[in-house]
Amino acid sequence: MPEQHPFTTNRWLQNADNHLLQEKWFINRNAANETLSFAFMPDKKVQSIFLGTFPIWEISVGPMGNENIEFFYGSMVNNFWECLGTITEMSVDDLEDRIAILENNKFGITDILEKIDRNPANCSSDNCLSAVNYNNILKLKESFPSLKNIFITSGGRGPVNRLNNNNKNVATWFKDSLSDYDINGFNTIGFVKSISVNDIEFNLIYLFSPSNNANVPIQGQMNQYHNFGIQNLTIQKFRELQWGYFLKEYHFGDNANNGIEAIHNTVINNDQLLNYFTN
Repeated sequence: MPEQHPFTTNRWLQNADNHLLQEKWFINRNAANETLSFAFMPDKKVQSIFLGTFPIWEISVGPMGNENIEFFYGSMVNNFWECLGTITEMSVDDLEDRIAILENNKFGITDILEKIDRNPANCSSDNCLSAVNYNNILKLKESFPSLKNIFITSGGRGPVNRLNNNNKNVATWFKDSLSDYDINGFNTIGFVKSISVNDIEFNLIYLFSPSNNANVPIQGQMNQYHNFGIQNLTIQKFRELQWGYFLKEYHFGDNANNGIEAIHNTVINNDQLLNYFTN
């Protein structure tokens, strides 16, 4: 039996035990009560969302009360929130902290898959997932017309190829979800892709994966460029530089905090690093 996203079944909302979240817990359903689009959106003027794939099985269909946090990127072994918390200079210890990051910084967050088949049942790798129903991002934009930036943490900076069993990630699923439309921009190379879907435009922005599985390829890039001339550059610091630079460029603008401003200045004053991020 297909597995439905725990956001749309309200499992996460019930677990959060906070009625004040309901107005920001956006779910768009059709007349047959089928989910068309969904996201946590702090307000109607949200310009940027983080788009993931689908929750790990423990926080989707597993028993409640485990060590993970029942929300997007809730796995204890994923560094998404730690990285975002460092950049925004905010705590990420519990669900309330993570909600506060989204609200204070006006980020939305959601996943591209709304219903999936998972094989085997206790596997959380994207390779174990098969799409049954997509989150319709175009429908989401209809409800939130200011949305223009989609930040993803899987898919890479290369062209987005057609979805197959060897390249399941948020970028290929997002592209596949738009197969009935006239789409452009997915075949370009770069951390930022200007996507057009009919007459609708998005910036699709790849941030280095926060998973430890990505550490080896990230280290490979650092080695290739001799750490961009930065002494004592660690994988996590390199990840924070990349995240901070693109979040400042495409989301925060002049409203960035001092930490993000410092990250941005580090990048723009390093010609090699700036060229790597922008070409």
